[in-house]
Amino acid sequence: MPFLFYGCETTTYENKNSVYKNNDKTINSIDVKEEYIVKEIKIGLLLPLSGKNSKIGGSLLKASQLSLSKTKNKNIKLFIKDTENINKNIISSYYELINEGVDIILGPLFSKNIELIKPIALDEKVIMITFSNNTDMKSKNTFISGLTPENEIKEILKYAIASGQDKFGVILPNNQYGNRSKNLIEKLLLENQGELIKLVLYDSENPDFYKVAKLIANYDQRKLDLEKKLDELKKLNTLEADKKYKILKSKDTIGDLSFNSIYIGAENINHLSMLASILPYYDVDPKEVLYIGNSLWSHNIALKEPALEKAIFPNVNQINYENFVTEYQNNFILKPHKISSLAYDLIGLISSLQKNKQEINISNMTNKNGFIGSNGLFRFNEDGDIERSLSIFQIKNQKINEIKKAELNFN
Repeated sequence: MPFLFYGCETTTYENKNSVYKNNDKTINSIDVKEEYIVKEIKIGLLLPLSGKNSKIGGSLLKASQLSLSKTKNKNIKLFIKDTENINKNIISSYYELINEGVDIILGPLFSKNIELIKPIALDEKVIMITFSNNTDMKSKNTFISGLTPENEIKEILKYAIASGQDKFGVILPNNQYGNRSKNLIEKLLLENQGELIKLVLYDSENPDFYKVAKLIANYDQRKLDLEKKLDELKKLNTLEADKKYKILKSKDTIGDLSFNSIYIGAENINHLSMLASILPYYDVDPKEVLYIGNSLWSHNIALKEPALEKAIFPNVNQINYENFVTEYQNNFILKPHKISSLAYDLIGLISSLQKNKQEINISNMTNKNGFIGSNGLFRFNEDGDIERSLSIFQIKNQKINEIKKAELNFN
């Protein structure tokens, strides 16, 4: 069974003696009664606490504090560094944490910073768990903790194929994310007897979604086929031909699509919304084709798109996550940034290992049974990757319905 590091109790965060300031001071954990004495653990946090992403960094910090409060563990100290501090580069901040003797580092968030630290992190042999979901950032000593596109794609494609939806049209941005997704989709379909019928890559910076829709639907050819068929029927000059002519005349194209599912790997909700409104216009009928996507589709805007009615997508366990959101809001009177739940889970995991007298090392962090947190079951792999057990959801009547629960154990 996976290691459950949180129960159902709620503890209000209250740290009167230790408040974060921009001078990179240590945040001490809340002073509470301990169950037993254990070795002190020092956790370094690399967060964007100033600049345009300061709200994200602030939310990650608050979630860390909330988690530490909930564990009631005063033998953990947080050492905070601002990755966006204009007076200090991130490598200097990293070495300051090393000099403090931290046992583990959480962060950074952005790939540009991870790339700078990753080579020296390997030499220092201090585990670093980033808040990234970019699998290119992982390495032996550098882990990612976000929900990866690869994880989502694997879960949803296997579900679709098992449901008989085995012929795919795919729309992806023509960038690093899109190319990573493309390679994985091709591999997964080959391994699971699925077929990639049509793939369209679009310019992520300046997309022409009308062109994308026409290409994925083979619209021009199907429209030409209709015109030819109408000409043939007209020349026959029979009652039967005239009847068929009148039926086809009201259509834009003829012939079925060669795929029964369409995966749309849009990176932002506006692109998804535009595609969802344009595709049916070019005869990618959601009544005939299953629309498939990623966790982005849980956004309220997606729920209101008629074409996405009955569409399916993967996401983390919502009950656990909503409990985290409620707890965060009760303590800070603010809504947490989605990514802040990662910090909440990681602090809880580290505290739990410590209270169970387990070292903070690669072997214990990569427990094959995994761990359960606010985003459900997850586990780290030795190569720095993360696996998450995901649920499958369907949009119906502008609401999200769970149609397949996340697995409770890793096979």
